[in-house]
Amino acid sequence: MTMSGGCSGCIGPCKITLLKYTLFNGSAFVSSPVFNAFVALGPVESLYDFTSLSPEALALGESLDRNGAVCQSGINEWGATHNVATGTAQQILDIILTLGLSVAPQMVRELELAVGRTDGCDTRWSILTVSRLFQFPSTVGDANFGKLSAVDINIFPDYTECRPTVKIDDSLIGTKVALLTKGEDFLRAVPDSLTLFPYSFSSSLPLVSRQVPAGVTKYPATSSGGYQEVPTVTQPLLRAYFGGCRVREVNTTGIFIEDTCEMSAHWESYGLMVHSPDDLPLCSTGGVCIHNYFNSLWEWLNYVSEDQPDRAGMVVNSFRIRYGDTVPIDILPALVVAQILLMGIVSFYQVMSHKRSVLLTQIWAYRCQNGRMQVVYLAQIVYHLVFYSDLYMIGLVTGTLTGESIANLTCCTFALSYSFINLLKARSGEHNWTAISA
Repeated sequence: MTMSGGCSGCIGPCKITLLKYTLFNGSAFVSSPVFNAFVALGPVESLYDFTSLSPEALALGESLDRNGAVCQSGINEWGATHNVATGTAQQILDIILTLGLSVAPQMVRELELAVGRTDGCDTRWSILTVSRLFQFPSTVGDANFGKLSAVDINIFPDYTECRPTVKIDDSLIGTKVALLTKGEDFLRAVPDSLTLFPYSFSSSLPLVSRQVPAGVTKYPATSSGGYQEVPTVTQPLLRAYFGGCRVREVNTTGIFIEDTCEMSAHWESYGLMVHSPDDLPLCSTGGVCIHNYFNSLWEWLNYVSEDQPDRAGMVVNSFRIRYGDTVPIDILPALVVAQILLMGIVSFYQVMSHKRSVLLTQIWAYRCQNGRMQVVYLAQIVYHLVFYSDLYMIGLVTGTLTGESIANLTCCTFALSYSFINLLKARSGEHNWTAISA
């Protein structure tokens, strides 16, 4: 799924972007209100005090500006406050190491593998911070989770097919227990939205593959699928946090976090916080919705047009899962078709009871004698189409019509054309009804 947008007046000196990253102060994430208030400020140097940046950080900012990195912060065209630096894999690594940012070890390893890559997959990388939705269990065993917004760090390539696949195990980062759950599984019951995308920790959540089918890609995508190879790309892993630390595992024994992280008393009070996919629904007037769930680790390709040098354009590469609300099916179209077939049988019996030879067209014409029934058929179908038109339109536009809905539309088409044509025949006087009924 691809969307396009941008951020006007957001591009500025990289030291401003680096200063805004110091909000994290070694933590894995920060609260949204603090982040949004500071990062929403424009990229104008006079608005900031850079004394908190080390000489190494200031030198890095100048180096990034000289060597083609693009740094931006502010409110983009989707209304989200973001802070992002885009450059080579080595430049992004330098930002992480110089500022001491707490970044998922798997993403750091991806950058390390991308440095000096020689397989032709030449891509820039971005480090992005933006508010994300998290869900947390209010009561163990209850799927009605609480929600809150917070900001963490995500790193991604311009081209998804260039992301190395990194296995997360103890050789990458160790684990330690954060909370003993005494036989309780905090993720035993979860909202459906938490079962749609892959996560970076082990748990009882359904296992979802990171590999997704790819369309046209700039660089060769990974192939899988055996006899018929299918190009795939690797989507990012959603995460969970406990006490401000990234979670490694959730089971009936406890909640385990990265062994290098010290928990925060402030974030510990929120319990287990799980990345939530973003839902952008399309709803009918009756409240029935087609849910578009997106992997909330948004990734995009940055560009700057010559005619708009102060605007950072973004082509968003997103991973989406779509499904519709379940609604009871209306069987009126099937009943109308059943009425038509029944009246056809009755009409055929009435004609044959005359004990004379008749043409098939005359049998059809005889059925048209009962003009009142044709009006009833037409009225029922028109009522159904008017009442359910918004549902059919949403289903047709989004491609989520079920087999039952398609069968309903087929019955509507048949009944509508049948009754309408018969009414026209009756009105035109094409058939001599009295001669047949004599």
